[in-house]
Amino acid sequence: MAANMVDGTTTIVDPNTGQQYHVTQGQLDAFNDAYSLALSESTQEHLTSLLIQDQIIGQQIEFEEQKNAMVGEAEKMAAVTAIAAEIEVADESTKIGMEKYATDNDLREIKQETRDTYAASIEGMVVASRTKNMLEQYEGAIIEATTFSTQASGTVQAFYDNATVGIDDLYVNQLNLVWNGITVGVENEFWSSNLNVEQGYFPDPGLEVFP
Repeated sequence: MAANMVDGTTTIVDPNTGQQYHVTQGQLDAFNDAYSLALSESTQEHLTSLLIQDQIIGQQIEFEEQKNAMVGEAEKMAAVTAIAAEIEVADESTKIGMEKYATDNDLREIKQETRDTYAASIEGMVVASRTKNMLEQYEGAIIEATTFSTQASGTVQAFYDNATVGIDDLYVNQLNLVWNGITVGVENEFWSSNLNVEQGYFPDPGLEVFP
C-alpha cells in the first residue's frame, strides 16, 4: 500500500495478482469506521445484549397476549353479572324473556373455567412484566455471568441458539438463564429497589377485577 502525495489517494496492490486499487482518504475513513463498528458489534457482550433485548420484546408480547385473554374473560363475567342484575329488578313478564336469553347465551352463571383462565391470565401478566423488568435491570450481570459460563463450557453458540429465561421457582428475585443443560442464576437488589413500585408488575388498577 502506498500513498500518492499528489492527488491524496492511496494505492493498494493485491499481492497475489499485482492488481492496483486507488482509494481516497474518505473511502479509507469509511472503511475504517465500518470495520471498527463491525468489531464492536461482534463481541460476545454486544451479542448477549441483543439477545436480552429480544427476550424483553418477547416478554412484552406475552404480557399483551395475557392481558387480552384476561380482558376477554372479564367481559364474559361482566355479561353474566349485568344480566343477573337486570333479571333481579325486572318485572315478571320481562324476567321470563331475560332468563331465556341468559340460558340461550350461556349467561346463567360464571363458569369455573372462566374464573381459572382469568386468574391464570393475571398471573401471566405479572410474570411477564416482572421478567421484563428483571432482564432490564440485570442486563450487566447477565452479560458478565453468561460470558464466563459459555466460554468455560464451550457453549457460546448453543447459548445464542437455545437460551431461555425465567424467574426461579424458589427465589423470586433470581432470574435463571438455561441452555444445553446449563443454568445460570442472576440476582441483585431487584425487589428492595422496586419494593414500592406497583405499576409495571401488576395489571392496570383501572381495570375492573371480578371475584
